[in-house]
Amino acid sequence: MNTSTLLATLAALVVLGNGLKCYSGCGMTKKGSNDSVPVSCNSATQQDCGEGQVCAYGNYSFNVGEDNVPWKIEQATCSENNNQTVLCDVAKETWTPRDGVYSDWECSIKLCNTTLCNSHGFTARVSLIIFTGSALLFGLF
Repeated sequence: MNTSTLLATLAALVVLGNGLKCYSGCGMTKKGSNDSVPVSCNSATQQDCGEGQVCAYGNYSFNVGEDNVPWKIEQATCSENNNQTVLCDVAKETWTPRDGVYSDWECSIKLCNTTLCNSHGFTARVSLIIFTGSALLFGLF
């Protein structure tokens, strides 16, 4: 690899490596037997996260009311906290129904710190930064 290609690639890594971009506000809500209401993770739902934040994708399920109507919520966001237990506790408070009657609370939150890593189902994505870094490492340029 020649020197100018190496310098250009390193410059691209520095420029692209600043700040973490995550999906935010996308996911899915399903109440009872109703169809799910998905919001696609796409360019419209990308967000620049703040200093020290990580990407998160939460899966929450619980039953509501005396009839035990099942709810399932999936949501992507930037998170200041990387403690999954704390995040699940906050989510539980946030999603508590107004009547306060819910049961069978389940929470799973996946955290990651690479650009756009928190799409629905945590689909594996190869970011430009990882690809370029690998290409440099293995001399593909």
